[in-house]
Amino acid sequence: MSDITAQEALTRIDAIRRTTGPQTTNGTRWEVQLSAVPPREWLEFFKLSGEASAAVGPQRVAFDRASATFKSDEDHVEEWIASIDRWIAWTDARYAISLAEASRERSTRQDAEVKQRERIRQLNDRFKNL
Repeated sequence: MSDITAQEALTRIDAIRRTTGPQTTNGTRWEVQLSAVPPREWLEFFKLSGEASAAVGPQRVAFDRASATFKSDEDHVEEWIASIDRWIAWTDARYAISLAEASRERSTRQDAEVKQRERIRQLNDRFKNL
């Protein structure tokens, strides 16, 4: 990944949303489509996004590109969907904060590098005639 592409990826904030209702082919494995493919860091935050209950938990959601799947009997599907939406919202917020922090850190580091280069230039100018 080039520096520009990596930098754009770090500062880009695309909110992930659930775009479909749950669908099943067997009555126990459910799938919902997402608005985008979540980045690796987003997925890591998602796994930490909520407490697991006896029936649902963010660690039990599997992602494949722009879809999320979970296993549930039909009695708990509504609970799963409400939880997934809540976890996605929390994850989007936390991911946005982490991107802002990374951007600030990168900016601070770049400012320090510029100052250091200027200091070195000044030192070289100061002692060039010795």
